[in-house]
Amino acid sequence: MRISELAESSGVSVATIKYYVREGLLRPGRKIAERLADYDDNHVRRLRLLRVLRDVGAVPVGALKALVEATEDRSTSVHEMFGEACDALRMENAIPEAGGDLTRDLADQLVAQAGWTKIRSDAPERDHLAGIIKVILDSDIRTDPEGAANYLRAIDAIASYELDQVDATQDRETMMEQMVLGQVVLGEFLLCLRRLAHEHHSALRFAGRR
Repeated sequence: MRISELAESSGVSVATIKYYVREGLLRPGRKIAERLADYDDNHVRRLRLLRVLRDVGAVPVGALKALVEATEDRSTSVHEMFGEACDALRMENAIPEAGGDLTRDLADQLVAQAGWTKIRSDAPERDHLAGIIKVILDSDIRTDPEGAANYLRAIDAIASYELDQVDATQDRETMMEQMVLGQVVLGEFLLCLRRLAHEHHSALRFAGRR
């Protein structure tokens, strides 16, 4: 298909397609003339993935590049590829640094309590979790050990279910697509459900209270 047909099939503009090719996010089409290239269904699939990541997850171009590089690096295992994807998808935000050994120790204790023994000791999310814990400790957010245990059980069940949905018989790119879409799209899905649940339980508890 020509680039105009590729744009129509993927919902991505011609200008954006050319930009993705320049940035290495999309491989060039098969050249059939000096200023003419042919594209196939693999291009459509990659563009649809990039579109979802940009539109739903607001994933920056730098992170998209890291995802592509992780997918194409055949020297790593699928597990290592997924780890690189998780690191790439982590958004920078206003959460402060860990704030010392105390909050990092608390973060590590939560990971250990969950039984997550396979997490890298230098995983960026450990420090991110420590920063969130610092915010919780410095605020008036009500917490208790049993509440933390409830979160851990729920999150562990969700993560286990999501990884079970990845088809291990597929190629690396397909598995990466399934994992990344799960992280971004299902992440937004869970946040949406949580907000709806909050509204429901708020109404049950506080609707008549002035």
